[in-house]
Parts: sequence; structure tokens; C-alpha cells
Amino acid sequence: MAIHPSSVQNPAYDDDYYDTSTPYPSSTLRLASKHTTEGYRDGITASKQQFIQEGFDEGYILGAALGLKVGGLLGILDGIVGTIYGLLHPLDKKNVDSKSSEYKDVLKEQLKRQQKVRETAKQELALEKVFGRDYFGEDGVWKWAAEEEDGEMTFDDIILQHPLIVKWGDIVNKQAEELGLDLKDDVEFEDEGNAGDDS
Repeated sequence: MAIHPSSVQNPAYDDDYYDTSTPYPSSTLRLASKHTTEGYRDGITASKQQFIQEGFDEGYILGAALGLKVGGLLGILDGIVGTIYGLLHPLDKKNVDSKSSEYKDVLKEQLKRQQKVRETAKQELALEKVFGRDYFGEDGVWKWAAEEEDGEMTFDDIILQHPLIVKWGDIVNKQAEELGLDLKDDVEFEDEGNAGDDS
């Protein structure tokens, strides 16, 4: 007896055999989900180990250097106020002639002015403002435009371009110029080996 070709089930001609719209078995979906979740966790773990410490180290160095610069500016302003007060204090204790009296009045006026500058600086250079959202993003990256010098960007380059550091650096320099003070950025130390040598 001859078999008619239409009565034989041939996968090549079976529409359901190649149907891609049928869902995967549930066990396959669970396995794919498990592999995706585990891969995500492994990726996050590896990423944390590689980048969190690096990010912390970089942020710590930048934060410490920025805090040091802010402290330096406030220290200079404190020094200016202290110096004026030191000049004025002996004049308050003794009888002074008219020339010294004029000098005393000038110093008092200058003291008030410098105290006001110092107080404004303390408010504007408060750490919560210096490190605030106006200047740093959620990821800890600075928002101001920092330009490279000599093709290399250092933390000092970045810090010196912080808008508040630029503003108060200029103000401090102007205050010092008005008072005839010479501010030096670099302090020179004697070589330790030569410190005790008189020869």
C-alpha cells in the first residue's frame, strides 16, 4: 500500500515546529534570569573592588588639598586681623600724642574692615559651601571648568580653579597689597643635613 506524502509528519513542513512565538519552557526562563542576576552581582562586586577604592583615594586627596587651601586663605586673613590688633593694642594702653592718635584711628578703621572681610570669608568658605552641590556633582566630580597646564592636570590645578578659591585668592592678595604684605606661596626649608651645620 502506498503512503501518501501528506499523511507523514515531516518537521520541515510542520508550521508549529518553527514557531518562534511559542514561549520558552519556564525552566529555561528561570535559568536565564538566574544567570543574568548572578552576572550582574559579579559585575557590581568586581566594579566596586576596582573603582570604589580608587575613587575614594582620589576624592580624599582632592578634598584634603582643597580644605588645606581654604584653611590657608582663612589663616592669612586671621593673621592680618591679628597683626592689626597687635599694632593697635599697645596704643590703647598708653597716652598717645595727636599723630599717634590719628594712626590709632586708622588702625581701628582698618581692623573693623579686615574683621568684616574675615567674617565674610568664613561664611563663603565654609566647607559645606566649598564642597556643596554648586561645585560638585553627586558623583563627586567638580563642576567648574578646569583647564590643563602644560598638558597635565594636577589636583593643585583643579583646586586653584575652584570659583571660591579664585575669588578669595584675589581678595586676600588685594588685602595684602593694600597693607604692604608680601605673601609667599612657597616656604623654603633648610636641608635637614645642613640645618645644624655652621661650617
